[in-house]
Amino acid sequence: MRFSTAKPLPSLPAPTLFGWALAVAAVLAILILPRPFDLLAIPAVAAGLFYLLVPAAAAVFLVASVPVQATGAVSAGGVEWTATKVALGAAVGALAVHLVTRRETIRWSSILVPYCAYLLVMVASLHDAQFLRPGIAEIYRWSTPLFAFVLVLYVVRSRRAALAIPIAIGAGVLWQATSGVIQSLLELGPASFAAGGGLSRAYGSFGKPNTYAAYLELSAPLLLALAGWGFGQIVEQLRAYRKTRLHGMVASRAERAGVIWWTGFTLWMAVCALAGLVGIVLSFSRGAWLGTAAGLLAMLLVSARGLPIARVAVAGVVAVVLLTGGMRYAPEAVQERYEQLVSQVRLFDARQVIVTPENFAAVERMAHWQTGIAMFQAEPLLGVGVGNFNGRFRDFQVHPGFPTSAGHAHNYYIQAAAETGTLGLAVYLWLIGTALAVALRAARTTRDALSRAVGLGAVGVTVALMVHNVVENLHVLSLGIQLAAIWALAVLALYNPPWSGVAQAEEGTNSA
Repeated sequence: MRFSTAKPLPSLPAPTLFGWALAVAAVLAILILPRPFDLLAIPAVAAGLFYLLVPAAAAVFLVASVPVQATGAVSAGGVEWTATKVALGAAVGALAVHLVTRRETIRWSSILVPYCAYLLVMVASLHDAQFLRPGIAEIYRWSTPLFAFVLVLYVVRSRRAALAIPIAIGAGVLWQATSGVIQSLLELGPASFAAGGGLSRAYGSFGKPNTYAAYLELSAPLLLALAGWGFGQIVEQLRAYRKTRLHGMVASRAERAGVIWWTGFTLWMAVCALAGLVGIVLSFSRGAWLGTAAGLLAMLLVSARGLPIARVAVAGVVAVVLLTGGMRYAPEAVQERYEQLVSQVRLFDARQVIVTPENFAAVERMAHWQTGIAMFQAEPLLGVGVGNFNGRFRDFQVHPGFPTSAGHAHNYYIQAAAETGTLGLAVYLWLIGTALAVALRAARTTRDALSRAVGLGAVGVTVALMVHNVVENLHVLSLGIQLAAIWALAVLALYNPPWSGVAQAEEGTNSA
C-alpha cells in the first residue's frame, strides 16, 4: 500500500474585511450600474486584484493605452470611454488602495513643483475666461499626466517593472509604425493627406499625421537608448558565459539564459525604434522631423564617449539625415516636404500676404502665431484663459482668410502665453527646463548603465518635445501620460533607481 509523502496543501486564508468590501462592491455594481457598466464589474474587480498583486501593471497598462485610446471607445452615460480613461480609473483605484494598505514614504521630485504650479496658474487664468468648459477639459488633460508621474514613482520597484514600460511603449510604436507604413504605401488616407510620389501621410490610429508623428517622436529616443544599453548587457553576459562554460553546461545555464533574454530585449528595442523613425518619416510631419533630429543630436552630445549608447545615437542621427537631408536619395515626396520646410522657416507679417495654395500652410501658421501674440498683448499677466484659444480666436484674428482656429496656435509657447499669460509661460518653461535638467543629470552623473540610458532617452524625448512645440502643440490627447512616465523613470534613475541592487549583484558575480 502506497502512502503519499507530499505535504498537504496550505489552508486558504480567511476573508479579510477589505475582501468582503470588495465582493459587496462588485455585487452592488452588477445590480445597480446601467449597461454596459454592470457587465464590466467582474473584469474590473479582477483587474483591480491583479493591480494589487502587481502594482507596476497599473503603470504599464496606462502607458500602453495611449496609442489605443481611440480604438474601441464606448459611448455611455454621455461620456466616451476610451482605453486610456478605463486604464486611468483602474490605476487611480489601485494606487489609492496601494497607499492605504502599505506604508509608503512620500516620494517627491523637483518636477512636481513647477508641474503643480502650472496647474495652479491654469486655474487662476479661468477667473476672467469666457469659456469654462474647454478650460476645465484642458486642466483635466494636464492632471492625468501628473497622476501617471506619481504612479510610476510609487509602483516601479524593480528593474523588471521599469523595463516593462519601454517594452509596452515599443509594442505601441511597432503597431503604429506598421499601420502607418500600410496607410502611406496604399494611400489609405483622405485626399488632403496625399504627399505625392505615390505616398500618403501616415496617421496610425490617431487620425492626424502630426499627432501620430508626435507619439512616435516621444518614444523612439528612449527605445534607442535602451537598445544601446541592451547591447552592453549582451556583451557582459557573453563574457560571463565564456568564464562559466568551462565548468560545464549546468554551470553556464544562467548565463546562456541571460544572453538569450538580453538579445531578445535589444532586438525588440532596436526594431521598434527603427520602425518609429520610419513612421516619423512617412508622417511627412516637418515639425516631427526637426524634433526627432534635435532629440537624437542631443543624445549624441550628452552620451559618454565610447559607450554603445553613443554609437546607437550616431546611427539614429545618420538615419534621420539620410531620410530627411540626403535629398538626392530621398523619394520625391520627401524632397518636396523638405524644401517646404526650409522655405517656411522665416518670419513675416501674415496680414500683408495674399493666400495661395502654395503658401497656405505658411500663412496659416503665421496667422495663428500673430493671433496668439495679440491675445497675450491684451492679457499679459494670465492670458485669455486656459483652453480659450479656440473660442477667442475670432476676437483677435489677424487675417480674414483664417476666421476660425485650426485647434491650436501651431506653437505651444505662444499658446501658453496667450492662454495663461506671462506667469503661465514662465512656469511652463520652468517645468520643461527642470525635466531636462533631471534627465541630463541622470544621463551624466549616475553610476549604473541603465540609469544613464534612461536619462539619455529622457533627454532625447524632452529635447524633441521642446523643438517640435515651436511649430505644434504636443500636449494633446493623452501623449502627456507617456511623457510623464518617461520623466518619472528619469527621476527614479537619478535619485532612487530600483534596479541598482541588481546591477551591483551582477557586477559582483561577473568579477568573481
